[in-house]
Amino acid sequence: MSTLSPHLVKRCCCTGETPNMVRRSGWHASGSHAAGSHLSSSPLPGARTSGQRRFEAAFLDAAYRAMAGMRRRGCALRPTSVVSRVRPDSPALALQVHEAALDHLLADVLPVVVGGRLRGVPGLRVHPGRDHLDLRSPDGELRLLGVTRERWRRAVATGLPIRLAMSDALDPLESASPPVLPVDLMSGVLRRLPLWRGAAWLDGIVVDDVLELYWRGGPSSESIAAILAGSACGIPNSTALPYSFRNAVRGVALSAAQHALALAASVEPEWAWAEWQAATAPGPAVDERAVRPVRIRADVPDVWEQQEMRAALALRDISAVYLLLLHHGVTPDRIAALTGQPEEDVDRVLTGAKVESYDTLTDIAKGLGVPLGYMGLAHDEQAEPDVPCGCADLDERAKRDRFLAHAALVTIGSTAAAWGCRATSCRSARPV
Repeated sequence: MSTLSPHLVKRCCCTGETPNMVRRSGWHASGSHAAGSHLSSSPLPGARTSGQRRFEAAFLDAAYRAMAGMRRRGCALRPTSVVSRVRPDSPALALQVHEAALDHLLADVLPVVVGGRLRGVPGLRVHPGRDHLDLRSPDGELRLLGVTRERWRRAVATGLPIRLAMSDALDPLESASPPVLPVDLMSGVLRRLPLWRGAAWLDGIVVDDVLELYWRGGPSSESIAAILAGSACGIPNSTALPYSFRNAVRGVALSAAQHALALAASVEPEWAWAEWQAATAPGPAVDERAVRPVRIRADVPDVWEQQEMRAALALRDISAVYLLLLHHGVTPDRIAALTGQPEEDVDRVLTGAKVESYDTLTDIAKGLGVPLGYMGLAHDEQAEPDVPCGCADLDERAKRDRFLAHAALVTIGSTAAAWGCRATSCRSARPV
């Protein structure tokens, strides 16, 4: 009976594959592929072209929106279970998507023009197969495994926007310049998405050239950072800075490594793999969500996951929120009826007036069906027991890192109310 190679075991942890699946792909115990193969010698190969990396980054961006929508709607399936397996050695990157999450994912991935704006992955076209669904664009392609033609027909019957996805021509909006994304990092995360299967939820935002990942529960931020940036199965030429927050929320800031650091040899972080295995051990699913589910209003478009809207909500820029709703066909009188504001107040907000009252902001969020956590208005998660104050032992750099990490969470609409020490009795914590 042969023993499993350590690299093989670690690759299976990252991708959710079985050892036999990896062996059938032509992978050898040394971590390389069969002779004559043009794939990378890394245990976990990356995308072959820059276009494929752009396509995978756009797909991951849409997948984040789908996972956030599942949390907001109160879906029983953990968002981190959306992709259970990644097959990086297939002719096209192949993903095994959970049956219960397929409709949610396709709704955010397929391109559609709404209010003069393009949502989804630009240029993506659908090609149903006998037992899979191919997603292709001018940049690259991706395959969803296990999606039969009958399953695709059932998904279409739910009202999926397929006009562009089944068209041969590109819409003019699809030819526009795409947003600047750290495509190498995002492609690497997509190919390792099962690493977070032990977490309750996962979210990601892009700040300049940094990809910030946040999740609750599951593997520690230190172990994920070590695996992504310091292991044989990590993302090449990357660095990772771990963060830890209240309520078991973890985070990692991924960025491109300097050339000198990328060439430096590193020792395999076996401790990180041990921690990951312990935190991801099979067990009963926990019904946790980042935000409480809200009732979807039939006459208000479901736009709360769009990047512009999330940014406006996080900043509590109600003028921008109302203008975006107008753009999607919601009239000022309907906004007034939903929020309980007089129509003249809505008109003033539309012309730039600020809304600063906590009660008014809360009424607006509840009236429109916006999760309070998206505007930082309420705690949706249970607090942890108080811990002893340790501020006296921290230097200024550690305090500064805590503040910057908190600022990043505020940017994505976190419900965290204080930064600094975790102890509620600490005088260094300041309300936001």
